[in-house]
Amino acid sequence: MIEHLRETEEILKGVKTTVNTYLYFAYGSNMNHCQMKKRCPESSFISKGKLEGYEFVYDGFSVKWKGAVANIIKKEGSVEGGIFKITESDRDLLDCYEGFPRSYQRSELPVKDAGGNICKAYVYMRYSEKRGTPSYPYRKTVIQGARDCGLSECYIKGFLEGESGDAGKG
Repeated sequence: MIEHLRETEEILKGVKTTVNTYLYFAYGSNMNHCQMKKRCPESSFISKGKLEGYEFVYDGFSVKWKGAVANIIKKEGSVEGGIFKITESDRDLLDCYEGFPRSYQRSELPVKDAGGNICKAYVYMRYSEKRGTPSYPYRKTVIQGARDCGLSECYIKGFLEGESGDAGKG
């Protein structure tokens, strides 16, 4: 019996397991590296990134966060965020956290990384709702995440610190 186990262990040493991985673009509280590790333990931060043709807003209302939460809407402009590598199990966990498909929808969109390379990444977004004010803890989590991902202070002050995410628009 022990000899059989040793033979099996030797065979398995040479077998490589493949895990499907994906890229995920976070623009709200999931930019926060501590939160992302708790939600998606196998994830790893790759680079800051930019999604063209969308605008960041705080809208809707989250019972959990007690205020408006991050969303993006199709509009001229761009959204900065973080690009993470995630596994299939991480993606399934994100689907759950983001309320997919009831609340947020998951799309694969072209995102530009810090080096200017374009890659396809999963992005969660929902239909635009009434804009609102995020709770202090939520906004703090988003802003810390933006700093974790290396986003510019100009973007943080102009978009993430604003009441509805568009403070930089005047």
